Amino acid sequence: MKKMLIPLLCFSLTILAQTPPRKAIMGLLAKPGTNGILVDSIVAYSSFDELKLKKGDFISEFNGSKITSMSDYGKAVANIRAGERLTVQFTRDGKNMSASADAVMRPYEQSAIADVQYDWVKFRNGYLRAITRKPKGKTNCSAILLIPGYGCGSIENYMASYNGKLLTEWLKAGYAVVTIEKSGLGDSYNCVPCTEVDLVTDIESFDAGYNYMEQLPFVDRNNLYIWGHSMGGVIAPEVAKRHQPKGIMVFGTTFRPWAEFLLEMHRVQKPLLEKQTYLQTEDFMRKIQKIYYEFFVLRKTREELLKNPGYKDLVISELGYKEGSNDMWGRHWAFWPQIDSLNLAQSWQAVKCPVLVLHGAADYESCSMVEPELIKATVNEVHPGNATMLVVPELDHFMMKSKNWEEARDNFKAQQYTKGNFNYRIAEETIKWLRSH
Repeated sequence: MKKMLIPLLCFSLTILAQTPPRKAIMGLLAKPGTNGILVDSIVAYSSFDELKLKKGDFISEFNGSKITSMSDYGKAVANIRAGERLTVQFTRDGKNMSASADAVMRPYEQSAIADVQYDWVKFRNGYLRAITRKPKGKTNCSAILLIPGYGCGSIENYMASYNGKLLTEWLKAGYAVVTIEKSGLGDSYNCVPCTEVDLVTDIESFDAGYNYMEQLPFVDRNNLYIWGHSMGGVIAPEVAKRHQPKGIMVFGTTFRPWAEFLLEMHRVQKPLLEKQTYLQTEDFMRKIQKIYYEFFVLRKTREELLKNPGYKDLVISELGYKEGSNDMWGRHWAFWPQIDSLNLAQSWQAVKCPVLVLHGAADYESCSMVEPELIKATVNEVHPGNATMLVVPELDHFMMKSKNWEEARDNFKAQQYTKGNFNYRIAEETIKWLRSH
């Protein structure tokens, strides 16, 4: 197996000579229509509120770009910053109309329990937005760098998700929490879009975040921690071995080569999510394992694999191939072979601090007990007693309370994550472990 070389780059908090404006709040909720989008509602005090649009308006053009779909709209507004002039073409009651206004800044987060600090972190040719939340008025705080899963979601949305529920409990317990955008997300400035960067870039982003955390004047540099969820648990040891924090906590992550992990995940998820029979699943497995071997190990491109008539359908359906697109499972295709190249045994054994490995009993994403057991055993082989493992009952991959895989599947489909069923046991166990160290 080839080793992936990840360069160590040093970053520091840099004050911009001229701070880029904050991203705008657009405030449009719309539905797709025929060659345009239909306004469903407008958020008060937003950019579209300033444009005076209302429910039932049909938008066909925005800032000179034709809007024929929600995707067109998303691209058109992705990089709008406060103060930019906006122009929209729309139809109201059968009449063609236009409107112009200045984009409205997205409001800063307010908290009753935390001081919320917005900063810029220099990254390559641009800047990443960092948001730090610390207990109100507290100084000399222990601090946690939060590293999330692989998706391209902004830290601006954390407080409305399971991440927000978890970090709120940490704040209540007296810990500051540092979050940093992945490349191109949120307020990030002059950075390559998240969907177009690789795993190396993600690792460098969170390495920049750790360097930033070390410089904060209100943190106790002897008590810095890393939290890694899902893919964040793969990135966590890559960052930690450069800095040697006080401790690492990981949850719902993987240890084995990615192609090997995927095979086991498919065996669980094909019957569970797609209602395939076990015979159908086995037939699928015997086909996909050959494709994974050639893609991850032999490093053939998707285009090369597509030329094999026996592979074509699965390259399209399972590897997400689409002509002219680098997208694969929501990231650049190069992201995934880099995960497979990581020797996580080497990474974990280079970590000298205590490690907490959490596994959710209802987690059908990181479905195998083998992963956390191997992390624990690998760390303890060279640093006896450093790693502990805990299985949390009724905990699924998104930190929700689900009795088992089946209930977690049903809850996910019903979008129950925002309805108050966060499993607070994960917060309790992490806080207990933090206090013990």
